[in-house]
Amino acid sequence: MWSLLGAFSLVFGGCCSNVVTFEGLMGDKTSNISNLITFCQFLFVACQGLPRFVDVHGSFPYLKPLKTPLHVYVISVVLFYISSTTNNNVFKYNISIPIHIVFRCFGTVITMITCWLLNGRKYTRTQVSSTFFLTVGAIIASLYKDNELRYQDFKLQDLRNRSNEPIDRTFVLGVCILILSSVTSSLLSAYNERTYQKYGKHWKENIFYSHFLALPLFSLNAKQLVHEYQAMKNSKRMICLNLGQKTRIPHAETFLFFNVLTQYFCVKGVNMLASQTNALTLSITLLVRKFVSLLLSVHLFGNSLSYTGYFGVLLVFFGAFLYSLGSIRPKIKRKEALGKEQ
Repeated sequence: MWSLLGAFSLVFGGCCSNVVTFEGLMGDKTSNISNLITFCQFLFVACQGLPRFVDVHGSFPYLKPLKTPLHVYVISVVLFYISSTTNNNVFKYNISIPIHIVFRCFGTVITMITCWLLNGRKYTRTQVSSTFFLTVGAIIASLYKDNELRYQDFKLQDLRNRSNEPIDRTFVLGVCILILSSVTSSLLSAYNERTYQKYGKHWKENIFYSHFLALPLFSLNAKQLVHEYQAMKNSKRMICLNLGQKTRIPHAETFLFFNVLTQYFCVKGVNMLASQTNALTLSITLLVRKFVSLLLSVHLFGNSLSYTGYFGVLLVFFGAFLYSLGSIRPKIKRKEALGKEQ
């Protein structure tokens, strides 16, 4: 019971706090340091797993025997690395935190399609129909994130006039990167599902190797990491603390530290919850967590989201709820059928 409460606390406390610290970093007046943030997150999580998966009692440290073949983790690492780096870099392309959260919810649709194609999973009509609300909601929230939907938008003449307006190519590119991030994340979910079915649910091992084996990939972007580190060090923004006497600490380094720490708690909480509950409970919990993160982003940092955008967000969450509802009904019917047989 206490371990379950601890998992819920880590999910809501860790993941929601991570969104706050991440937006605090992205709001700093320095250049974007999203790659540095991702690298520090991977490094910290990997270091946390070293005592469990590295044997140091011999003459030379070595990795303990794997319960899942190494090549499985290599594929998982590539998908995880692409998903994580694109997910954090998307904020360079005029993508706000609310739109980012909405698209992460939209990833449920992609995950359903991916699992259907790759794993042969079957879905109920309720689950399939829920994708309509998810898709429409994500489109509405994206197109009308700043402006309200008006009657004039449906007039043919107005549509012709708007077609002549310049397109925000940066934002369009950001949406494409978000889609890539969602697709790779969904592929990873489907791949992990098949891995767990075949080799067992060794989630702690999966967390460690998905972060540890990905560290060398950051060398491909070493120059950018150095540039972002220098930009962070050159930031003159400070946080003033009154601890008996006024103390000034660097803003970027402080938020980076808490972002990395909360990311570790978030990852740990999600995987702890996955090991102690079913997929439906985990899905609903993460859905509520995303909604809380969205509210924090809008109200704490003043991100704009129109009423039409809110309507799109509600459609997304309603679709996700409908999907969860469609998941629980078959289980109830199976239990009732077993009860009648007995």
